[in-house]
Amino acid sequence: MIDKSQYDRTEIPQELDAVVSGSIREGRSRRRKQEKVRSHLKRGGCALAALTACLVLLLNLSPTVAKAMSQIPFLGELCRVVTFREYHFTDEIKYVDVRIPQIENWGKSRLEQRVNLEIQKKIHDCIQESEAIAQDYYEAFVATGGKPEEFHPIGIAVDYEVKTINQKYASFVIWKCESFVRAYEQWYYYNIDLQSGRILSLKDWFGNDYRQIVAKHVEEDLANWDEDQRWALWADIDVEDLISENTDFYINPEGQVVVVFPRYALACGAAGRLEFVIE
Repeated sequence: MIDKSQYDRTEIPQELDAVVSGSIREGRSRRRKQEKVRSHLKRGGCALAALTACLVLLLNLSPTVAKAMSQIPFLGELCRVVTFREYHFTDEIKYVDVRIPQIENWGKSRLEQRVNLEIQKKIHDCIQESEAIAQDYYEAFVATGGKPEEFHPIGIAVDYEVKTINQKYASFVIWKCESFVRAYEQWYYYNIDLQSGRILSLKDWFGNDYRQIVAKHVEEDLANWDEDQRWALWADIDVEDLISENTDFYINPEGQVVVVFPRYALACGAAGRLEFVIE
């Protein structure tokens, strides 16, 4: 384990084939026909459930598929997260790549609009902040004798990733990366209860004892790490002190919460962001 004090002092993305076939022979008795019908209905229900799961995955992985599916009445009703806007531009100071997500077909239009506006504002503010920093960096470069034509444009990227989406929850993350002297990243997690419209916190998920519950699972995972993994951890860290209602997390496809600790929270920067599945 590492003594954290020195750090504290440092400034710092096919096809979906579905074949449904069946035939009933003529001349069979009514009872056997009924049994066959019941059997096909049962299998059809399972196939429909599997088909729905595949469609949800496709809708969220491919904006092209999502747009095509939205023209089909039944399929168009599935809630999804798609790209609302995408743009790229560059100048002598910066190059910017942005993808902005939005929720569609939630079934709660006012909540959908509110969340989408919040997402768009968050990304707008992030880009403005990064552009201002890039401008300051350029001006400082020139002021200290650097030639404008020798300045390397600053990279600013904003993108998103859908972690899971089903009939109950939508979980996705938006991230921003700036390539200055070193890469700098920010992550914004959205976990939405599609039934109530709530933006979920760990307390909503685990109850009032969420800090103890999460800390217990994290500490158990850490105890099973070998020495090659544990070397970067800070010494004498109290995990429970790091847990709050604002702690980052997402919901994985298995319906489990995955808590995310940013760089430097549990370990030195070389360890990166650390994730723990809370069973």
